[in-house]
Amino acid sequence: MSQWLRKLPGYQVYEPGLERKILHELPQFIVLGGLALGLPSLLARFLLSAKAQRIIDILVIATEIFFLGMVMTLAIAAFIVMLSKGPAYVADAYPLIESDRPAK
Repeated sequence: MSQWLRKLPGYQVYEPGLERKILHELPQFIVLGGLALGLPSLLARFLLSAKAQRIIDILVIATEIFFLGMVMTLAIAAFIVMLSKGPAYVADAYPLIESDRPAK
């Protein structure tokens, strides 16, 4: 048997939870959230002056950047939780040089 990626005997398997649902729905959330945040800019084209449109565009772009940053933070957190729930693997053994019980 290969020494690489040996699962630790007796590891506990956790069922997928909210993190899988978040990762599954993330693309839809990004698209719909981006469109919803862009709506004020579109409405400004029909109702407001050019100067007001520019101000609203700047605010919408700033909000979109903030939104994408928060979504990326959520995605990274959900991915870390998903990895943490995965199987445990045997790590390389390193000899302990200094211990509480020295060798005789």
